[in-house]
Parts: sequence; C-alpha cells; structure tokens
Amino acid sequence: MNKFVVPAALIAIIAAVGVVAYTLGTNQSKKEAVTTYSTPPQNTTTESPTPIATQTATPQPAMSKSQVTETIIASVKSKNYAALEGYMTNQVSVILYATECCGVLSAQKATEQMSYLNGGTAPWDFTGTSGIAQKLINADPANLAGRIIGIASNGMAVSFNLNNVNKIDKIFISADYKLISP
Repeated sequence: MNKFVVPAALIAIIAAVGVVAYTLGTNQSKKEAVTTYSTPPQNTTTESPTPIATQTATPQPAMSKSQVTETIIASVKSKNYAALEGYMTNQVSVILYATECCGVLSAQKATEQMSYLNGGTAPWDFTGTSGIAQKLINADPANLAGRIIGIASNGMAVSFNLNNVNKIDKIFISADYKLISP
C-alpha cells in the first residue's frame, strides 16, 4: 500500500501546482489586458494638427488605341516590358499557351511574365494582317480576335487585349504560333 501512496501524493502535488500556476497566469493576463486597454497612450510631444490636403485625382485622358498600340510595339521590340505597366489594368489575365501559367496577375507581375518574350527573335510583325495572324485568329478567336497581335521571326506570338478605356487587361503568349495553328 505504501508503494501507491507516495506516487499518488506526488501526482496530487504536481496537479495542485499546475492548477495554481494556471490560475495565477490567467489572472495576471486579465490584469495586463485591463491595464493595457484602460489607459490611453499619452502624447509627450505637442503637435498642432495639420490639415489634410484634399487631393482630387486628376483624371488622365484616355490614351487612344493607336497610342497604346505604338507603346506596346515599342516595348516588345525593345524588351522594355516594365514600360507597359502604366498601360495595364490593376489585374491582368496572362496566359502562356500550353503551360499552366499564369492566370490573373498584378500589372507588375504581368510585366515580369512578359520576359518570356525575350526568346522572340526580331523583327516582330505587328501588322495583324499577315497570313499567320489571320490563321491564329481563325484557330483561337477567343484569345486572338480583335487584339493587338505580334509575331516574331522565330514564330513566337503575343497578343494584347485592350479594354474599353484602352488599358491592357489580357496578354496571351505562345512560344510558337504553330502550337495554335500548325
């Protein structure tokens, strides 16, 4: 019987200490919470309130489709994709054909994905009336009809969709137009 009394007493003491520690800890945190929230912070420096200037955003005139098109062509040819960020909506749908990339991205991330176009070999054809462009439009009108289409001499293709205020909201890139229309 003595074999069980000593271990049982130790377990009871440890349990009691645990309960006391838990109770004290809970009470202490409640006191800190009350103290923390009941006293507002005091400003030690005196600052006079500064009036907040009311800025009204000056609406920028919408760019014409031809101006945006020229900027797109220049950016792709010079591989300066970051220059297009200001011509994009906040969220841009980016598709790299035959991959699982990319979905809807911020304008910054969309311009980063455009580095994929670095593989395109000059010259780029953005006329949109070439036989290749027409084949692409016929093969995939959902991603290419009514868009600004560029085709590199090595077959890389890109299209840009402009929304109703001529901002880029969709970018479609293919490593080779033959993936879309052989």
